[in-house]
Amino acid sequence: MRREVTALVSTIAAIPLLAGCATDRNGGPTSTPAIGETTSSPTQETPTTNTATTGPAFAANTERQSQRGSGAGLVLTDVRVAQAEGFDRIVLEFSGTGTPGWVVNYVDEAVLEGSGERVALAGSAILDIYASGTTWPAPGYYRGPSQFTPVDGGELNDVYVGGTFEGYTQVLAGLEGDPVPFRVFARSAPSRLVIDVVDEERG
Repeated sequence: MRREVTALVSTIAAIPLLAGCATDRNGGPTSTPAIGETTSSPTQETPTTNTATTGPAFAANTERQSQRGSGAGLVLTDVRVAQAEGFDRIVLEFSGTGTPGWVVNYVDEAVLEGSGERVALAGSAILDIYASGTTWPAPGYYRGPSQFTPVDGGELNDVYVGGTFEGYTQVLAGLEGDPVPFRVFARSAPSRLVIDVVDEERG
């Protein structure tokens, strides 16, 4: 498993991810579909008792987490945020069969891979999220806001949907305070990537 994870991380580092794929903040055309520039939150996620308790244990540290997925050609359709007891949740939902892989870690700056564009993101801790096995262009691709402030996000202050390029989808999240432990897991029917971050004030 260690060898597979290393290979996945090396692949992500080697290819020009998300080059020029973000919506231009001045309204100019880009290679991403027309994601709107708004500060309102899209659909709110409501974690149920089942989804809140059946995920893996939270990591004991804040280090990078990665995993291979079973899907290919998954299409991002929704990005949403919610609060639950003890944690805040980000969900990336996809159409297609199988589940996405992922690489998730804290970074010093909010930067779109490939283009190197820096994103103005509210929050002192920045979580960089990559979902693998994804594709664009495709019918039904995400048409929500490229950047939004969650209405019910807890410690999650800001979310930026970077877009999809060469099989990878990037989302950046700004958190209040210092980096905290998190957990990442995938679910199917529909395919989705779930990122839970510890909310110490609600724990």
